Amino acid sequence: MKNFLTIFLLMVLFTSCTKQDKTENVTTRVINELPHLKFTSLDGTIKSTRDLPTPLILVLFNADCDHCQRQAQEVGKHLNEVSNITLQFIAADDLPTIQKFATEYGLNNQPNLNFGRADATDVYMNFGSIPTPAIYLYSADKRLLKNFKGETPVAELVAPFR
Repeated sequence: MKNFLTIFLLMVLFTSCTKQDKTENVTTRVINELPHLKFTSLDGTIKSTRDLPTPLILVLFNADCDHCQRQAQEVGKHLNEVSNITLQFIAADDLPTIQKFATEYGLNNQPNLNFGRADATDVYMNFGSIPTPAIYLYSADKRLLKNFKGETPVAELVAPFR
């Protein structure tokens, strides 16, 4: 009986270690290229992040988050510095709340700034557990250049694109 218990525990330990390695590989693969995250734009159109123009700054935010609000203010103050980069803001809030957020921070009428809504589960499946704002910079070939967790000055956001 003692030998059986020892063998059983060793099998459980081996199995749990093997599963962790597979999870880490999936996370690394997904994070290095622009994921296929479906979202609904403010006009109700269903889009995918893979179809967005690049270079791209993808901002995952929450309209009630004070850090996200300060990030929107920062972007609004430096619109000329991001004029040649697509910025896509995506939240899990409802569309009217996202529209209000875009309007409140003066980001709603910018040709290169877009807002949309994605399901929180889809965001989690593509990016894992993230703080807001979470900012991802993608090159013209849809490769991850850099990511930021939390408020980030616009100068740091545009530096990798220079």
